[in-house]
Amino acid sequence: MKKTLFFVLICIFLALCLNDSQKTPQVTVTRQEQLSGEVVDQIIVVHFHRVHQCTCCINVGKWAEETIVLYFPEEYEEGKIVYMDVCIEENQEMARKYNAYGASLYINVIKDGGDNILDAVEVWSHCFDHDKFVDVFRQLLEDALEG
Repeated sequence: MKKTLFFVLICIFLALCLNDSQKTPQVTVTRQEQLSGEVVDQIIVVHFHRVHQCTCCINVGKWAEETIVLYFPEEYEEGKIVYMDVCIEENQEMARKYNAYGASLYINVIKDGGDNILDAVEVWSHCFDHDKFVDVFRQLLEDALEG
């Protein structure tokens, strides 16, 4: 019974977090293995959300910013890592650039002026476990910084 209830709640959560607008082509989506060897100019972390956020969406945004400030203070202060919290309805142009159509977290690794947008989907399974979220997200940022 508990498993069924949990499954139903997850399905409802996913339905609420997704937007039914059409997907548009993304600038560049790549995986970390393809980025190695290049110098990273800047990393932009973008948390996309809708006007009304669920607890999971709020946690992802709050914990992503917290992780950046706590574990990457120099990079954050120097502007090498930038955090942005973007409401999709209020910034549709940016949402189109990242192909964000619902709650999402992207890491844009800018190298030689070019966007390399990574969808940090792995963090969403930890949106109710602060410590695990921080571990996973911190590793994603460390990998991105290494280039």
